[in-house]
Amino acid sequence: MERMTEDSGKDQPYLVYEFERRAYPLSGGPFTIGRDAGSDVVIREPSVSRSHAEVRAEGEEFVLHATGATGTKVNGKAVAAPLQLHDGDRIEVGSAELTFRRGKLPLGVSVVDSADGSAHDPDSMTRRETIKSPILGAVSTPQKKSSMVPVLLLLVVLLAVAGYYFFMR
Repeated sequence: MERMTEDSGKDQPYLVYEFERRAYPLSGGPFTIGRDAGSDVVIREPSVSRSHAEVRAEGEEFVLHATGATGTKVNGKAVAAPLQLHDGDRIEVGSAELTFRRGKLPLGVSVVDSADGSAHDPDSMTRRETIKSPILGAVSTPQKKSSMVPVLLLLVVLLAVAGYYFFMR
């Protein structure tokens, strides 16, 4: 039996990331889930798209839009079209599980403060280039060829030193 704690905002909607035991308050703007460092909930798994899913407020309700290529599930069923969320719905993104909650949160869950949008600073150092495979038809960018000038200069210097050594003996 799961114990619940009272919250001051009775109908405040949250997405609870079960693994981290964190609750993310939902507001009027779009709420993004994905591998990208700029997402509201970052899930670092290869099976998760950079922009995997988005929860949007539509009137008084919240709707899940699956935007990733690898699929999103709600209550074990794949999401093919936008889906209205109800209290207790379980959203599966890769192996991560998030739960949509209204008002009450499980005991021991901390609420992430996202009062201003500037508090979320995307970490650009964790972004990686997209892996491109020539087998899949990805166009590779040509690598800049190194200059031969330093190599030739070194060769001339070595030949001059060797010549001086042999002829001055």
